[in-house]
Amino acid sequence: MIAVFKIIQVFLLATVKYVITFPYALLIGLNFEQTLIAVTLGGIAGFFFFYHFSGLAIRRFHYVKTFFRKYTPHAVRIKYRELLSWRKNMTGERVFNKRNRFIARFRSKFGLPGIIILSPVVLSIPIGAFLLNKYYPKHKMAKPYMVLSILSWTAVFVAFTLIFPNLVN
Repeated sequence: MIAVFKIIQVFLLATVKYVITFPYALLIGLNFEQTLIAVTLGGIAGFFFFYHFSGLAIRRFHYVKTFFRKYTPHAVRIKYRELLSWRKNMTGERVFNKRNRFIARFRSKFGLPGIIILSPVVLSIPIGAFLLNKYYPKHKMAKPYMVLSILSWTAVFVAFTLIFPNLVN
């Protein structure tokens, strides 16, 4: 019964923070097969959950945004723009903050392959799923590539465990 709770815990952790889950599962006492199955299925399930959830959130955000633009009085919109004017420079162009600059640089430098390869390890699965849904929603192979990336990173963790078995025990 305790093993079932451990497997569920590892599964849920893999949906969010994939890179730390494999060593964590081995440290809490799951055997190799249980770890492999729970981490892999958790990563894939987490990707699909967050991919579809972020799609819903993006659509709702655009709906609410257009609703407020349409039904907000003009004077209120002007005041709102004045409040946000600190975010723009003198020419009226938007000034990039640290996060926006990182996302723009990451997307222009690495693009779809970078998001797919680095999501399970560096970015985390929810962020990678959100970025895929936001910037590449119509790309037919984005979801299969992400699943392949998760499986590939699982293979890397398995290879690392097999090469260095003393670090696990």
